[in-house]
Amino acid sequence: MIVSILGHVDKNNRGNLALLVTRIKVIDEFFENVKFIVFYRYSLNSVPENLNIYKAEGIGILSPFKIVRTIKTFYFLFLALIWRAIYDFFKKDFKNIICTNSSLRELYVSDIVITTGGDVLSNDYGVLSFIIEFYNLLIALILKKPVFIFAESIGPFKWYSYFIARRILNKAALITTRDEISFNYLEEIGVNRPPVYLTADSAFVLDKKKVNNPVLEEFLKRNNIIGFSISNAISEWGGGDYDDYAKLMVKIIDKLIEDHDANVLLVAHVTVEGLNDDRIINEKVFESVKNRDRVFNLKEDYNAEELKYVISKCDLFVGARMHANIAALSSCVPAVAISYSIKTPGLMKLCDIEDYYIEFEDLSEELLMGKISEAWENREKIREHLKKIIPKIKERAMKNGELVKEICDSLGIT
Repeated sequence: MIVSILGHVDKNNRGNLALLVTRIKVIDEFFENVKFIVFYRYSLNSVPENLNIYKAEGIGILSPFKIVRTIKTFYFLFLALIWRAIYDFFKKDFKNIICTNSSLRELYVSDIVITTGGDVLSNDYGVLSFIIEFYNLLIALILKKPVFIFAESIGPFKWYSYFIARRILNKAALITTRDEISFNYLEEIGVNRPPVYLTADSAFVLDKKKVNNPVLEEFLKRNNIIGFSISNAISEWGGGDYDDYAKLMVKIIDKLIEDHDANVLLVAHVTVEGLNDDRIINEKVFESVKNRDRVFNLKEDYNAEELKYVISKCDLFVGARMHANIAALSSCVPAVAISYSIKTPGLMKLCDIEDYYIEFEDLSEELLMGKISEAWENREKIREHLKKIIPKIKERAMKNGELVKEICDSLGIT
């Protein structure tokens, strides 16, 4: 079986990487001899090298800085529509129309399409992101491929995108959501034709991989380790002031060291060049804290499995990156989450610890310090709770593959 994976893929975003790795893991659990085709958007280097996958150039790009690729995007849509018109009216499969382009050909030969990205099927990242993600799904549907929306957070949508999203999502073969908010939202907007299930994020079943870093290992032997995933971009998406946010993190870290005798680990979960590079804000915070000897600024370029190993060594985790929080929670490390979209409250509700997240717009020193102190005092109780609930959530994450298998069996796809 050939599986195309469509959506945002970037190995320097460890959340994206965790999703890709675990989607492959889950599908492999239920199917034999699967060939995976991963479509990269801007650079071949964004796709991890150590996976057994075939890499293809993305079919949907809209960017003022990528004029040729943007023109190709409209050309691909034209070719797909011509192929579909001939197929529908003359019952002829003129595959030569599609196979003139290698990326379209890879999508054409696929048996099924599954999504990745986590929260990109929304308007959270602007109109261009919305168009690109749904364009890719549209091309797959035009080519008559069964599309599986795979454990995503979906929505919210603006008035101008609502009808497009509903129409395309209603054409999917299956939709699974990773949070109850998305599940209810789909019903609210009238997505009712495909079967829709509430499951869990596939990243819950990400494996851990030990790192070879003696200096880090020595730091991780200390007591009272509190990990931080600060996020260089959250103020952009959450509508706050970057400098105020950085100063707040400095105050919180200083106070944790003073009040709780903490040792603080700064984790850069996303290292995409530019706005989304967490190393920038980590360095800014590290240079401003009072007791740098109590803070470890992790700069090494570790993959998602390695970072999960590091995060699993913490006694408590404070995260503004969702998949850094999932790495903690799936390792039964108590977490306090900072949220800017529906995905984080959905995650915390899934883990039955919704008291321990804060909306970015409500962020203050008093509120965040209060949540962290409460979680710190209750950390053993939270850890025991996670030990009971995480195995069930991992089962729900694997359920995504089981549901895909059921639909494929009904369609005669093996």
